[in-house]
Amino acid sequence: MTRQITDRLIFENKEYYLNVELLEDYFREFPEKRPEFKISCTALWRGYIAIFEIKNKELLIKEIDWLTDVDFKMKSLKDEIFPNNKFEWYSGLIRIDDFRGEFDKESENGIFEYLQIENGNFIQKRVFNYEQLQKFKKEQYEYFLLSDEVKIICNFWRKNNEEGIINKESLNKIIFENIMQYTRKVYVD
Repeated sequence: MTRQITDRLIFENKEYYLNVELLEDYFREFPEKRPEFKISCTALWRGYIAIFEIKNKELLIKEIDWLTDVDFKMKSLKDEIFPNNKFEWYSGLIRIDDFRGEFDKESENGIFEYLQIENGNFIQKRVFNYEQLQKFKKEQYEYFLLSDEVKIICNFWRKNNEEGIINKESLNKIIFENIMQYTRKVYVD
């Protein structure tokens, strides 16, 4: 599998490479907003590179460049897709620490940093050691299962589980393992 070119985030004058694609859920919800290009690249299946910035306590889309030809020429479409710059649609946790690694592994000696965003507004930076993170994830998962948010995830998996391979127990395990990515609302102080 070819490693994908990642999106980036600028926070407090430092640039971070993201292990998540913040725009993909937006384009799944609003497929008509995704520009159509016939060019594909094994290192950029989604077709674009986005740069985000947190400035004045807002999550901004600084740039979004789309792959337009095989010579890796890019075209900026930020003003067409997101003319007001603020990514108001996004709520969730964005991991920015240096312990992420390729697949966001959580080493027991790590310090984990997340930016909490609600409707495009920066709320706070959360810093955890390994034990604190595990406790936070467990509590967040328990509240998540009681929330309306869980229906969205269950519907997504139901649509993508036509063969019936994933049962409720395995789905709950998937949710728990990915709670930091699935969370759109932070329930734990």
